[in-house]
Amino acid sequence: MKKTIVVLIVIFVAAFCGLSTVGAAPKPGVILSPKKAGPGDLLLITVKNAGGPVEGKFAGRLIYFNPAGKAMKAVVGVDLDSEPGMYPLELSINGTTHTSKVRIIKKKYPLQRLTLPKDKVTLSPEDEARADREQKKMTMIWPVESLRLWNGNFQDPLPGKEITTLFGVRRIINNIPKSSHTGVDLAAEVGDPVRAPNDGTVVLAEDLFYSGNSLILDHGQGIYTMFFHLSKMNVRYGQSVKKGDVIGLVGATGRVTGACLHWGARVQNARIDPLELIRLKLE
Repeated sequence: MKKTIVVLIVIFVAAFCGLSTVGAAPKPGVILSPKKAGPGDLLLITVKNAGGPVEGKFAGRLIYFNPAGKAMKAVVGVDLDSEPGMYPLELSINGTTHTSKVRIIKKKYPLQRLTLPKDKVTLSPEDEARADREQKKMTMIWPVESLRLWNGNFQDPLPGKEITTLFGVRRIINNIPKSSHTGVDLAAEVGDPVRAPNDGTVVLAEDLFYSGNSLILDHGQGIYTMFFHLSKMNVRYGQSVKKGDVIGLVGATGRVTGACLHWGARVQNARIDPLELIRLKLE
């Protein structure tokens, strides 16, 4: 009798223990794509089975997670001047802290040598003062990170056009080293329509010394896109735009030698290749 009772207890405990694991929530999983990134690249961080809110920081900068099916995803920018090494990634998943390191690899960009008329390189004191004022004004835009405005995948603002200058190209003009190119230049005809790559708000619409008629869109969560050398701006400061809206027309304004569109992007103040944005699958 006692042996029967013991056997029954063992069966009961085994069954109870087995049932206690049935339906248990799977552990969260973090997926980094790509696993290694270089300066100017974008990282996509996916958290599966979060079970609650997800917050995070990369290299001390706030990153933003959004629902994507049953997962949560965040877009992270790696600045053009980032040095190779291991960078901290801090995540809070449903109240639990997870820390890890992300490897940033060395990335070599091409060198471009240009010879331009002297007046295109050497500025008068008045022009230099104007350019400095405008640069300071633009640097005030990037620290402001608004709520999410973008919706779904980003699209090419000027599809089908040849890229004449790649992102990250290091320039030497008239034998003088200049700063790296922080966007892509697209060959186009004056008057070609430039479309908003995603929903956003116009945070700059001005004629600037270097970039001519210039537009900057805030897509929220620290994502900005910019469009320079336009012949016409179809939107004004503070205006909301939708993905695909014609925001301006290609031109040759500012310090350029011919018609083109300079298209740039920033993500959480990191200068990134705008082509990376349209490669992301966010929907």
